[in-house]
Amino acid sequence: MGGKKLIDTADKKVKWSFIGGPFGSNLKSSDYVDNGIRIIQLKNIGDAKFIGDYQIFTSEEKADELLSNNIYPGDIILSKMGDPVGRACLIPDTHKRYVMCSDGIRLVVDEKSNSKYFIYSLINFIQFRSLVEKTATGSTRKRIGLDELKSLPMLVPKKKEQQKIASCLSFLDDLITAQTQKLATLKTHKKGLMQQLFPLADGEE
Repeated sequence: MGGKKLIDTADKKVKWSFIGGPFGSNLKSSDYVDNGIRIIQLKNIGDAKFIGDYQIFTSEEKADELLSNNIYPGDIILSKMGDPVGRACLIPDTHKRYVMCSDGIRLVVDEKSNSKYFIYSLINFIQFRSLVEKTATGSTRKRIGLDELKSLPMLVPKKKEQQKIASCLSFLDDLITAQTQKLATLKTHKKGLMQQLFPLADGEE
């Protein structure tokens, strides 16, 4: 087990591999358009899951102007704000690129030395999360800065060990997703059956 800081897991060969979103004044509601480059909002960053319901866009020109704040499929995005603060999810491949909101943080993991899925899981793990919580400021909504976050310590084993753990975690996550979908399908099926069994329940007579 080696002691690292979160910033040590970033890929130094990739430009802007650990960077926050643009200043609020650089991406305003007047920059929103109907179609273009999708902006990842705070509400899209779920706790270990991307929430795709809410979509807003900006122009190609604006996205190019904010190139340092662009983020790409497979990258990790962390949240500077609660709830919970420091939560992370993986960027989906529904678009070629995105622009982060001001409270997002992009992390491109150095995959020569690390397993991306392991680092991603570790960020969302209770021990690292509580460290983020302790470091964050604010009483109602917790907030953490880029500099504080990048300096947080992580206990990271060698890559081979990371990969073993990551494949186990990934398998379990896939299983949980499959079971959740199965449950949702069964609930829908039950609802349909109930409507067929009790057609008069809606007060038709």
